[in-house]
Amino acid sequence: MRTVKLFVLTVLAGATAGLGLFAEADGAKPKHDIEAVMDIAHKAKKGTPTLWKKVVDGKASEAEQKQLLSLYEDLAQNKPPKGSEQDWKDRTGKMIAAARGVVEGKPGATKTLAKAVNCKACHDLHKGDD
Repeated sequence: MRTVKLFVLTVLAGATAGLGLFAEADGAKPKHDIEAVMDIAHKAKKGTPTLWKKVVDGKASEAEQKQLLSLYEDLAQNKPPKGSEQDWKDRTGKMIAAARGVVEGKPGATKTLAKAVNCKACHDLHKGDD
């Protein structure tokens, strides 16, 4: 009987700890805020293409492709400064799916990514006042 109690307590403690980890993961903040994602992925440094442009043009390394995907995943975890959160989720979800397609080497993925990233449309709806 004592073994059964010990087993039940162990299972309950493990389940409680596991739930705590899931709760923390859901509430976890993204590594990069929106401004950082834009700086890293979409702002060109003098004389060099943006990370996004390198990926779309097929000139990015595998590591750069994965970096862009990770940045877009972070972007999606942020809340938009203005506009519909559902639209934000839809737009960033398309960006993530397209970037994942590039990482996975799917045919036509760079064209899909080029269409998924529409800076002006997104800024018009979601960019806050500077």
